Amino acid sequence: MVAIACLLNSNKANRSVDNREVDDLNIQEKFWKIIGKLSTKLTLGAFGQSFEVSAEEQIIPGLQLGEQLDFLEAKLKSQISNLDGKSLYILIDKVDEIWDDDISSCHMVVGLLMAVKDINTKFENVRCIVFLRSDIYDQLQFFDKDKLRGDEESILWTQETLPELILARARISTMNHQMSLDDFLSVYFPSRIKGIAASKFILSHTLMRPRDAIQLCNLCTDLARRESLEVISEECVLKALDVYSSWKLNDLIGEYTINYPFLNDLLILFSNTSYVIPRKRIKLIYGRVEEILKDRYPDYIPSLYIDSILNILYGVGFLGIERNRSTFYYYENPGTVEVSDKFFVIHPAFRYALKSTSSVNIQPYHSDSDVRQQSRYLSEITRRRSPVRNTFERSRSGSKELTRWIRRFNQLLVSLKAVRELPSEVLSEIGQELSEIASEFEMLMDSKRIDRDQLQLNIVGANRYLLDLSTNLENNGYININSTVSYQIREIIEMSGDIRDVFYYDW
Repeated sequence: MVAIACLLNSNKANRSVDNREVDDLNIQEKFWKIIGKLSTKLTLGAFGQSFEVSAEEQIIPGLQLGEQLDFLEAKLKSQISNLDGKSLYILIDKVDEIWDDDISSCHMVVGLLMAVKDINTKFENVRCIVFLRSDIYDQLQFFDKDKLRGDEESILWTQETLPELILARARISTMNHQMSLDDFLSVYFPSRIKGIAASKFILSHTLMRPRDAIQLCNLCTDLARRESLEVISEECVLKALDVYSSWKLNDLIGEYTINYPFLNDLLILFSNTSYVIPRKRIKLIYGRVEEILKDRYPDYIPSLYIDSILNILYGVGFLGIERNRSTFYYYENPGTVEVSDKFFVIHPAFRYALKSTSSVNIQPYHSDSDVRQQSRYLSEITRRRSPVRNTFERSRSGSKELTRWIRRFNQLLVSLKAVRELPSEVLSEIGQELSEIASEFEMLMDSKRIDRDQLQLNIVGANRYLLDLSTNLENNGYININSTVSYQIREIIEMSGDIRDVFYYDW
């Protein structure tokens, strides 16, 4: 019923009024290939009632189509009226699987939509519903599109509604239909993952689509079972993210392979980099391959300019936009990239697959890395130094200098928060690193005796991190060399020399 009506509606835009000939034969050819695979017998059954419509002769395309439709429509109306007032729902999904982003596909989908509207009008107790991706629907341009506005319904999942769907699946799996969302999370998941509430962490790694959340939860469950765990641990979730992230990246490329066949080549540019990326850096790295992509995909040149690329990556959900210290993704804020948008964020779902797990792309602070340890051991062996560590009781002068130095890290963080250009995720990561540095030195301060060598390692590690931080912030345009932050970083590094002097010479 839907298929034949779809053909008629799709032909309306292509039929000549004078001779009623079809201009685009590809549509009919594609349609009859589909129809040829179907049985010539149609059986409709619902609520214990059924009827059958059969054709003894093979359908002749075009010639008898009108007569066949009239017969079929009349037969359907008479039989559907016998459903005792019950409603029949026809749900049509996976339209994107026949979508080729060409004129024939457009006409087929337009025909489908108009046929559905026609069916819903002619049959009172029949409701036909089409599930269609918004990016495909937005591409469709046809004369009667305004007539469908009243029938459109956007399905938008939020932080509040998506967990309810997860809970519904969990109730079915556990056969516990009284279980609440809090019960489910507290029993089967750790309360926090990387310091974030479990539900929030899981949802942040989805594109706010049910299948994403279900896939990630199932992966976590399967991994816990393989490791004979009764509950899902934080480690299970983090391990599952590696597999899940690869799935999502491949799914994204596959989902948009028709519209954007260059997407795979494009996403390679974002591997092994920071997940917060300034616009000027994207422009720089894309500029290196822009002409190559244009030569490789000549039919898509209008889409291969930097502004179009940014809109595509935002529209498919790969990139978010940083505005006023908040990150927005397309499913939260449908629209386009604005000229004033300076910073972009790779969605958490894709970071593990791309190995882009740091917002600033610098080595985190380490006070005792393997490289530094091996270097120290080699030096001590060469100098035939005793393995006995040098420790000293705290002196008032040393404690005072160290306290002042630690305080400088807190002041630096305050200054960073005042930098309007600094994205929230970058600020958060830097804040964690600075807090860790300060915490390690405070632990040394709390000791009755201080290992001078350990103190030296901590100072070297802190200075290395600060130098890398200053260079990265300046290169990405977050700060300039004359800024307050740059000055404070230089001051902290200079003060570290005074601390070494106190501990090495005064004691």
